[in-house]
Amino acid sequence: MARTMSLVASCLFAAMLALSPAARAQVEVVGAGSSALWQATGYAAWHDQAGATAGTHYTIKGKCTSGNCAQLKDQRSTSIPLESGNLWVVWNSAQTKVWAYLSVDSVVGNRCFKAAPRCLLQIDAQTKSIPGQNLISTGLWGSDASALPAAVYNLLNGKPITAGFTDIRPEDAKFAECRVTSPLNTTNYSGLGYGSSCTQLIGTSILSAFSTATANPSNFNLTGKDPFTGQAIPLSTTIPIGAAPIIFIANRTNASGLGSAAVKNVTVNSTGAGTAQLLWEDEAACNATTLGGGNFPVTVLLREPMSGTMNTTEFTNFRLVGSGLGSDSQEEKVNPAGGNNPLNQICVSGGGKRMRGIGTGEIVSGVSTTKDSIGYIFFSYGNVAKIAGAAGVGKYLTLNGVDPIQATYVNGTLPACTAPCPMAAGKSFPNLRNGTYRSWSVLRVVTDASGTNFTNVSALVTSAQNLVNSTVPDFVPFKTTNGSDPGLSTEVYRSHYLQSGISPNNGLGGQTEAGGDVGGCIEKVSAPPGVLGCHQ
Repeated sequence: MARTMSLVASCLFAAMLALSPAARAQVEVVGAGSSALWQATGYAAWHDQAGATAGTHYTIKGKCTSGNCAQLKDQRSTSIPLESGNLWVVWNSAQTKVWAYLSVDSVVGNRCFKAAPRCLLQIDAQTKSIPGQNLISTGLWGSDASALPAAVYNLLNGKPITAGFTDIRPEDAKFAECRVTSPLNTTNYSGLGYGSSCTQLIGTSILSAFSTATANPSNFNLTGKDPFTGQAIPLSTTIPIGAAPIIFIANRTNASGLGSAAVKNVTVNSTGAGTAQLLWEDEAACNATTLGGGNFPVTVLLREPMSGTMNTTEFTNFRLVGSGLGSDSQEEKVNPAGGNNPLNQICVSGGGKRMRGIGTGEIVSGVSTTKDSIGYIFFSYGNVAKIAGAAGVGKYLTLNGVDPIQATYVNGTLPACTAPCPMAAGKSFPNLRNGTYRSWSVLRVVTDASGTNFTNVSALVTSAQNLVNSTVPDFVPFKTTNGSDPGLSTEVYRSHYLQSGISPNNGLGGQTEAGGDVGGCIEKVSAPPGVLGCHQ
């Protein structure tokens, strides 16, 4: 009898342990990828998923005094470089549910999610004692926690990512990776020379002209087996979140150069003679006179060709001559093996130069500190905050005469947001919504096709879509469930095409979305295909 009672007590004790908070602790979402969705998803995780009055948050930059604060580790090879980035973490009051997102770039987000096994989020132990750095406006959600709790750190550190956030489709990300590592093709730039083959496992790192930052090509597959390990790649799905425009930004401190009121528009056209093409492609006119300013050299800033920002800009504005994927490119006259890595190249004429930045932050900083400089970024209020407002050193330009942010262009002052800065339903980015602004992409997330990860990521997406207009309207939500916006899905879409061997489907009829769409033709949902013309 005594032994029986002992066994019963042991079972009861085990059951109690199973019901303890530590046993119930779980990671809800571990995301990595595009900076364009970093703030909106962090706020949504705190406000809706963890509970605004009970949840807590923490943010930290990618670099600490001794190495990376947070990074992605690709488990498939020790030769694949670590990828650092800004991190947000959100947790509930019991510290049993945790959400996190590391900001890297779209191709890395896709690669790390599609890798088999998936990349791990690593948080350096020193991070636990570093106060949160308030990288998301305190006007939205108050101040960060003074430290990352040990329970949250232990729960999150070393976990595989469950979502890849991206501003291009996975098929386009795979295409970009392949193009980067293919041999340099100076005829049509189908290969950019950071490797010897599309199937090369690890390519040559793309270097920054501003810092020690790098972009690191590493192979991945979308389906079938992983190219490193041979492991099967699990089924996944892509969830559209919203759309954001690419904008051209310039330093306006020289009132006679790019700061002139006459400098307000860049152009692209199918002949390759647009002003943006003259600046970025041919390096034939790196001077403010190209855009209507005075005779001053211009510094032209390029992103790395693995970024979603670069690829959206490339295929909506530069690869236009001839077929939809023409022979022109921002990468013209860039030879990685010939002294252009990092790219810091004197232009053929005009007195200016072309420089490579890695990440949105380096482009904005470059514009901020370099007189008569010009670059491009995905718009968000956070991305432009450093150069925005009436006193800011930055300005934005129209593209082919169409404003990317407002209905009508005034003077190019970049809008500032003191969060929250709400927007009425259907009023954000009017020229993106009506199809007249050409340079934009749908922001998405890639996650498992079913199961817990799909459920948790879908809930986070819905919250972000429903909250974006009432907080910081960084993107047009694809759809909402609370009536806060009519949604992009009712207005315009990009045509899909065969990409990376995957047949296209725009998904508007309820089918699974598939194929590439970066630079695809802009179509009206409510009108026959082609009414707005092909914008490739």
